[in-house]
Amino acid sequence: MEPQPYPDESRDLQASEPDFVCKTGNLVMPGFTAPKLAWLRKHEPSHFAQVAKVLLPKDYIRLKMTGEYASDMSDSAGTSWMDVENRKWHAPLLAACGLDESHMPKLYEGTEETGRLRPDIAKHWGMDAVSVYAGGGDNAAGAIGAGIYKDGDTMMSLGTSGVIFCAGESYRANPDDAVHAFCHALPQRWHLMSVMLSAASCLDWACHMTGTTSVSDLVAMAETSSPQNSQTLFLPYLSGERTPHNNPDAQGVLFGLGHDTGPAEIAQSVLEGVAFGMAQGLDALRQAGVQVDAISVIGGGSQSSHWGKILASALNTPLVYRESAAVGPAFGAARLAQYGADGGAFDDVFKAPAIVQDIAPDAELTDQYIDMRARFAALYQTLKPRFSGH
Repeated sequence: MEPQPYPDESRDLQASEPDFVCKTGNLVMPGFTAPKLAWLRKHEPSHFAQVAKVLLPKDYIRLKMTGEYASDMSDSAGTSWMDVENRKWHAPLLAACGLDESHMPKLYEGTEETGRLRPDIAKHWGMDAVSVYAGGGDNAAGAIGAGIYKDGDTMMSLGTSGVIFCAGESYRANPDDAVHAFCHALPQRWHLMSVMLSAASCLDWACHMTGTTSVSDLVAMAETSSPQNSQTLFLPYLSGERTPHNNPDAQGVLFGLGHDTGPAEIAQSVLEGVAFGMAQGLDALRQAGVQVDAISVIGGGSQSSHWGKILASALNTPLVYRESAAVGPAFGAARLAQYGADGGAFDDVFKAPAIVQDIAPDAELTDQYIDMRARFAALYQTLKPRFSGH
């Protein structure tokens, strides 16, 4: 496993300035932007001295398209420099990294125009110099694509990483359980988010381990296992973990192997391990006071009904599958621009796509998973001191 960089900088920043937690609503996580700039300042001061502006990747592309330094609220909330509740840059957080607001792009709501396409770019692309709107971070845009914007609306994204995203019309936070509290891509809306660093990517790993040619074949193989007799557990921490552990040193583990453990049992344990990790994330969201009655599913991992049954049963929450689930973020970005350009009624522009399938929890499987989830949690706690870095 490649170690996740910047844990020292994350801890140092959080210890140096209480506002990193109380103003952002988040722990300073190694994947956020602030610890990366803190590392640059410490280890490459000559390069840090040349920093004029700090832009997120999509906002650098925006700069090339429009010539404007601009960013949206939802993506910028993940920098560790924003007062998330009040939707603005926070000077003490920037100062802790040797920066100030002059280094930052102007913040916009996701539906606001941030500039127009430069004439030379428009000519090169063969189009008009149209308006460019703020848009959103990948998860916020995915939520907009799935119609997740009202209080309590919840979705699950099963991509390389795994996310449970709960929209809200007021600001909430639960940093103690490494929940992300971010601005949503719409004005005066926020969201809470649990994040697993490895979700569907664990299935790719399992394909390699078992010699299976595709994820669909892996899932089909898992269906032939006997979960009632399973003693195998999988900790899905192939890249460390965020919610609820915030532990970049956490590692993946296959535990409970025996002579009768074969590829099908391993495949099933990987599907379950990711589901148990997602269930811990949902628990952390509920600790923040949100009520989740059903979860819309998007992302490439949304295509498997067998995995859906495992997930619904582990979370003990119904799952809803919608049209165009795998293209939610692109669809959401288009919706934000559409509303910015034309306005209209929120419920018309941002309505949820049609439901194509519901998966309810399986009562027998849910009961079985109570014990397995307890063993899963205990295994992590037992092994935590043995992971590298401790």
